[in-house]
Amino acid sequence: MQHHNVNRLPMARGQINEKSTGNLCYLFPQVASKFRLEQLVEMPHFHGGRQWHGGTTFKQDLLKMGYTPCKVVFDRRLQRFREVKPEIAAWIDEIPKEQWSMAYDVEGRRFGHMTTNLAECVNKVFRGARNMPITTLVKCTYSRLVEYFVQRGARARAEFGEGMRYTKRLIDALTKNQTSASTHSVRRYDVYDTRFEVEEGFDPVEQRGGRKYTVVLSEKPSCDYGKFQVYHYPCSHVIAACQVVSIDYFQFIHLVYTIDNIINAYSSRWFPLGNDDDMPVTDHGWVLTPDYGRIRPKGRPKSSRIRNEMDCVESQTSQPRCTKCGKEGHNRRCCPTNASGSTS
Repeated sequence: MQHHNVNRLPMARGQINEKSTGNLCYLFPQVASKFRLEQLVEMPHFHGGRQWHGGTTFKQDLLKMGYTPCKVVFDRRLQRFREVKPEIAAWIDEIPKEQWSMAYDVEGRRFGHMTTNLAECVNKVFRGARNMPITTLVKCTYSRLVEYFVQRGARARAEFGEGMRYTKRLIDALTKNQTSASTHSVRRYDVYDTRFEVEEGFDPVEQRGGRKYTVVLSEKPSCDYGKFQVYHYPCSHVIAACQVVSIDYFQFIHLVYTIDNIINAYSSRWFPLGNDDDMPVTDHGWVLTPDYGRIRPKGRPKSSRIRNEMDCVESQTSQPRCTKCGKEGHNRRCCPTNASGSTS
């Protein structure tokens, strides 16, 4: 399962049992993870709008750190959090980095995706099938999956007929990386053309660039920047190194990005359900008892999507919190510090 706008991996079908849990944990470690990045930033330690000297809040900086693919940059930012308060350092260190950071994603199993994408993919299919009788719910879910697979498969077959080998999203990303690679300088470090040092060009306007990264093109290709290992397609540093030694960088693209893989992913066979009268009548001797504790109270439904632990409870009333001083009961516009600042 992946986000519906990515065209990367097929929708998983079937039941999850004890045998399949291990395989799912290998492909998607976040399935068995207790902590996720979106949950992490909602913890009480990062509420209150507390800010660094640069203006960004702890929450914003932690979220940015979780999506950082480079381990060196990640460790430096994590150390910055440890120096703020000892309790924050102890709390973060108790959570394995593999469960919420992209830099420590084991073997790049997530392909750059975080847990939210998986949840939203399921919500897209199930959103219109809620609050229905069981038979109608099953039929609606089945028809939505059929429509999902047929449309995706037809789109992939059309792209294959046009001669496309990889997805359009990948081609756009490679084009952007190739443009950036033209500004890099490369230095070889062995006669076998397997180890390079790539230096980014410095942008005097944005005051960015100038960093150096090591690129290895041996049996296990890698780049210190980390994006190559996370997304499984060449970053700008790998492309720059390949261009120096005239190596086709397309050989380092994972097969999951090919149109053939997309077609195979959505080529499952589906069958019409037919009429209700044609279904065999069965009597297993069991009675389905409704759960009266889940009866929705009067009034308009609070939500039209599947709730999970990352969502805050809508029924809970919370006071507005000021993003300037961090106190509850008012917002930034009517913050008392505004009046004190104007009088001074």
